[in-house]
Amino acid sequence: MTENHTRVYVQVQSENQWYNMIREANQWFGPGNWRGQKHIRRKFAYTTTPVDVWFEVPDPKFASYLSLKYSGTTQLKNW
Repeated sequence: MTENHTRVYVQVQSENQWYNMIREANQWFGPGNWRGQKHIRRKFAYTTTPVDVWFEVPDPKFASYLSLKYSGTTQLKNW
């Protein structure tokens, strides 16, 4: 792991969601200042289930934000 980086694991539902995570990381830190798992597009090509991926980011707050935003939980309706 890169020095002073936090690794966060996220379950990604689709390729579009994965690209959204990449855009957000680029907006927060700029390209090249964070790392992500390689060959994720290839994994989506061969599977229909959610894919577990990791990101290494310099800010632990962003790691928490990313894991909460894309946690895959759905809000229940009040009956």
